[in-house]
Amino acid sequence: MTNILVINLGSTSSKIAFYQDENCIAIKTIHYDLNISQKPLLDQESYRIDAIKAFIQDHTPGMQSIDAIACRGGLLKPIAGGTYTVNQKMYEDLRSFKYGVHASNLSGIIGFKLGEILNVPVFIVDPVVVDELIDIARITGIKGIQRRSVFHALNQKAVARQYARSIQKSYNKVNVIVVHMGGGITIGAHLHGKVVDVNEGLYGEGPMSPERAGTIPNDLLYQFGIEQGYTPEALHHFISKQAGLVDLCSTNNMQQLVKQYHDDKEIRLILDAMIYQIAKVIGERAVIFKGAIDQIILTGGIAHSELITRKIQEYVEWIAPVSRYPGELEMEALASQVYEAVNLREEVKIYS
Repeated sequence: MTNILVINLGSTSSKIAFYQDENCIAIKTIHYDLNISQKPLLDQESYRIDAIKAFIQDHTPGMQSIDAIACRGGLLKPIAGGTYTVNQKMYEDLRSFKYGVHASNLSGIIGFKLGEILNVPVFIVDPVVVDELIDIARITGIKGIQRRSVFHALNQKAVARQYARSIQKSYNKVNVIVVHMGGGITIGAHLHGKVVDVNEGLYGEGPMSPERAGTIPNDLLYQFGIEQGYTPEALHHFISKQAGLVDLCSTNNMQQLVKQYHDDKEIRLILDAMIYQIAKVIGERAVIFKGAIDQIILTGGIAHSELITRKIQEYVEWIAPVSRYPGELEMEALASQVYEAVNLREEVKIYS
């Protein structure tokens, strides 16, 4: 039996789980007050580590029972999808925030330290920087600017694998469009196991979302930034954290907005616009497959809404069948892929 500790650290919470093989024995989400979550990330280490140690004490046979640690991947250099050992090089890149500052970096940082203490292997799986884009998907109309691949890789690939298993096929043998809908929305074209095109989710390229602006006409965005007196950093923060439904509806609470859909014309128009934009990007991704699409998969927190998913389906079901995998399978995916890696059924890649 393989005992796996799963660590998934976000900006305001720590999700921790204990798996035996692929079975979840215990799981806990710890939410932090602003006096902790707004500290510089490295200053949060001791609080996060204490929470993990308390979880191990309360919900596992003990520290020495852990055989492997599975961590959410952070901001690293672009890499292919898969399972990676958290080595010294990855630890240094995460800790230096060389490729960006995000709370997810703490997962690998803390996992690496715990792995050294326990003398067990530590892994990440399908981090947000997974980059499998085909070359023509990278090109823009400005020399020196290329499109980037930053998206919900872990959950997108997890639900794509789950769909493939449901039809007794390998992930590498199916063509699917996966729509992850959360605070940000990313829509990936999975061509035989590789995400060959996807919108950049960090700053909200593609459809608008609860927190992100989505693609804006270049001249209007440029003019808006000047009129508001934004620095580039302030504009980045606005379009990735304070735009979308937050700006248009003064909330990112989708449950609340869906409840108001039929009674509030303005909210209905805005949600319909978001749905329309999502459907349009699904249509864009369909071009890549030239008609050979097995499934369109709707996932993420917003996929819990039957209203939203039904209206998206009305636009795109002529392209391919639509299925729904609501929520996120991040913890399950981390545990499952690391279980496969530890038992030598999944290739383990080296970050260099």
